[in-house]
Amino acid sequence: MNEFVAKKLGEVLAFAHVGSDTVAKTRTALITVLGEEKVADIEEKNRMHAEEVLRVATDAGVVDTTLAKASKTEEKLRTMRDLYIAEQWDNVTELMEWSGFFEGAAIVHWALVRGAAEGINNEGLLILAEECINWHYELLELAESELGATGQDRSSQ
Repeated sequence: MNEFVAKKLGEVLAFAHVGSDTVAKTRTALITVLGEEKVADIEEKNRMHAEEVLRVATDAGVVDTTLAKASKTEEKLRTMRDLYIAEQWDNVTELMEWSGFFEGAAIVHWALVRGAAEGINNEGLLILAEECINWHYELLELAESELGATGQDRSSQ
C-alpha cells in the first residue's frame, strides 16, 4: 500500500472520529429527532469503521502515515463543523444541515478509498469502502428527510 492510499485511509478515519465527536457533543439533540436506537447505531458504526480502517492500515504497515493524516484532517473537519454550528449544538436543523455537508464529503472520500482498493486489489478494503459509502448515503438521506419535514413544518407557522 502506497502513501496515497495510506493518507486516504487517514482521511476516512478522520470522518469516523469527527462523526463520533459530533454525536457525543449533540447526543441529546440528536435523540430528540432520530431516537436513541439510531443514535446508538451511528455511534457503533463510527467506532467499527474507525477500528477497521486502523486494522487495514496496521496490516499494511502504514498506520503511522494514516494516523498523521487523520490528525490533520480531523483538525480541518472540526474547524469547519465548529464554524458552521457555532454555539447551536442543540439546534437540530443546524445539525442536519451540517450533516449534509459532512456526509457528502465522507461519501466522496470513501469513493477515493474504494477506487484505491480496486487499484491495489484489496477485497477487504473494497468491501469496507462499499459498506461505508452506503452507510453515509443512508445518513445523508436521513438528514435530507428530516430537513424536508422541518421545512414543511416551519413554512406553515
